[in-house]
Amino acid sequence: MRILLIKPKYIGDSLLLTPTVTAIKQVYPEAEIWVMLRWGCEGILAGCPDITQILTLAGIEKSDRSRGDFWRQLKIVRRLWSVEFDYVFELGDGHRARLFAMLCRARHRYSVKTSSPLTWLERWRFTAVSSFDWRTCHRVEKDFYSVAEFLPLSRPIPALRFEREFARSWKPGDDLIDFCVMQIGKRQDVSRWHRQGWEEVGRWLLKHFRAVVIISGSAAYEIEEAAWLKAQLGSRVLCTLGEADWPQVAGLLYRARLYVGLDTAAMHLAAACRCPVVALFGPTVEDHWHPWQAPYRIVTSPGYVPVEDAVERQARGKKRTMNEIEARDVVAACEELLGEARTTS
Repeated sequence: MRILLIKPKYIGDSLLLTPTVTAIKQVYPEAEIWVMLRWGCEGILAGCPDITQILTLAGIEKSDRSRGDFWRQLKIVRRLWSVEFDYVFELGDGHRARLFAMLCRARHRYSVKTSSPLTWLERWRFTAVSSFDWRTCHRVEKDFYSVAEFLPLSRPIPALRFEREFARSWKPGDDLIDFCVMQIGKRQDVSRWHRQGWEEVGRWLLKHFRAVVIISGSAAYEIEEAAWLKAQLGSRVLCTLGEADWPQVAGLLYRARLYVGLDTAAMHLAAACRCPVVALFGPTVEDHWHPWQAPYRIVTSPGYVPVEDAVERQARGKKRTMNEIEARDVVAACEELLGEARTTS
């Protein structure tokens, strides 16, 4: 059996696909499981051995795209036509993802419940569309139940997957003991926290850990923020400065006692590595994106209650922002989670 899962979204979304991959493999241990992602997302799946093949489409950022993308994607289409799939699942809820699903040679094609109507061609090419309404659930559940409607997947839903044997050493941190990991940069401006807060939290962490590792991607703004915080906190702080890949970040998270940071792919990787998580959430709805099956605390604006309905949200006139998060609430969440870990150990 050969199964293709198509989800060309962001890096964290790719890792959230791994419980569904695990569940499929449990039912069909001999199956080949292929996944199609956006370029740049494949590294975070290095710890999921159940994936047979990864295909990548054009990058997430416009700066990652080039004129050669058309020919690369044409090669992917030719690759898809060289094999035949028993099942293809479109899990990205987008016309582009559905286009690639339609271009596959497949016995059965299925789509998640769509947020926009299918075209007549899509209705003709797809075997069925899932009836599972995923708008108010966690995005792990979205993938799992959209597939489980058509394949006999077992419950409960598995954990995120990044096996420890695939984690690698980040040499500057090899000798660290009793440390925590921070992640302070994010692509969207509205989901970034202010420097004063990070500095206050960082100073508290240095009172309770021997060292702090600030992980960051290769984007200039992430490196700048991490370097600034290290300069404020001193020599007991290490920065990856975009030079640690996902297996190396996993190696750090498997050894760390705590992750403190934003709701990013690194947060989901911490959950996959069973590292306790304190995550700051701004406009993102935590019910959709909270760490999956790992100890965690979410810190948000004081007194904020997420509202799913857009009309009700507008009527309340309350829009959550990162600047409303207070450092003392982040510290309190760290204390609570560390205390819980000591109690259970």
